[in-house]
Amino acid sequence: MEGREKRALHFLILVAYLVVSPSPCAGLLRLAGSGSTRCSGRVEIYNYNYNSYRYRYSSWGTVCDYGWDLQDAEVVCRELNCGIALQARRSAYFGQGTGNILRSNVDCSGSETSIDNCRYSSPISYSCHHGRDAGVVCSETLPQPTLSLYSNEVTWGQDVRITCSVSYKFSGGTFILQKTSGSFSQSQTSSMSSVTFNLHNVNFDHDGLYQCQYMKTSQRFSSSSVRLSVTVSFPKPRISIYPVGEVTWGQTVEITCSVSTQVLGGSFTLSQIQGSFTRSQTSNTNSATFNIPNVDFDNEGLYQCQYKKRGSRREFSSPLSVSVRLSVTGKKNKNKYGLTLGTKRDPLVFINCNKVIERVFQL
Repeated sequence: MEGREKRALHFLILVAYLVVSPSPCAGLLRLAGSGSTRCSGRVEIYNYNYNSYRYRYSSWGTVCDYGWDLQDAEVVCRELNCGIALQARRSAYFGQGTGNILRSNVDCSGSETSIDNCRYSSPISYSCHHGRDAGVVCSETLPQPTLSLYSNEVTWGQDVRITCSVSYKFSGGTFILQKTSGSFSQSQTSSMSSVTFNLHNVNFDHDGLYQCQYMKTSQRFSSSSVRLSVTVSFPKPRISIYPVGEVTWGQTVEITCSVSTQVLGGSFTLSQIQGSFTRSQTSNTNSATFNIPNVDFDNEGLYQCQYKKRGSRREFSSPLSVSVRLSVTGKKNKNKYGLTLGTKRDPLVFINCNKVIERVFQL
């Protein structure tokens, strides 16, 4: 067989090998060595070369651990579909490889999809050896953070503990607690697989959906959302009237409503139990005073007040207060003869009395 034919045959054999071999199909990257698994081991790259006869041959080579860090390992794990990087191993942790050392000073940002997209240097320039072969430990699966609350419904002013956690194998990283709407966000870095966030003296601003995010490197992984509901229970308001007792027709009456609460900024409503009178007043304190000028007999009756405060999703109301009575007395009337006849409270009687008296004088 001619030399040219031999080279052609060898080339066809190599092509067939590359097609059926599982290694190149893995994306020119693999993890090998002592104690290695599908997602942990010594990093090896598939390398193509040409000899002086332009005959292509290939081999696996290693990566020198100069500058090797978790961002570099993150890219390897992503390229192999092995979750996220848990550790960037150095000093031939998985044993020394063979063949060429193909790269050194690998510099990945952590967001690349392939180690081929990262900057690197020639290992020859740094006199690297297989005792410095780089390796990775990947998580195999992606983190799935969970968020837990001791209670999903809490009372205004309470302290709340919210725990974010991931699987124990993801120990170490940054946990971020945030509301799905709004600007609230807190973060904690921990060497453990969970952290607890404390929210002190919660108010209606804390009401809403919360999500936990976990970061080991540049990637963020989010939990499902959990709702925190903040409620409030108001006591029965107090109500007082001034002047106390009966008031004269045409006077000004003050009715004050107050409630014992720290949840301010709500509104007080004063209503006449039997009648059309109703007024509302917003207050930044725990009381409000309603003025009723020039009272007349239509203002007579029983009054009650109520305190209301709007939360993020619904309104909270106090019970109705006890009632107070507003009693109105009329002005004294005199006829043209200077006789005191009574009040305007019963004008029909006054008219009849006036007519009788006038008739007497006429007689």
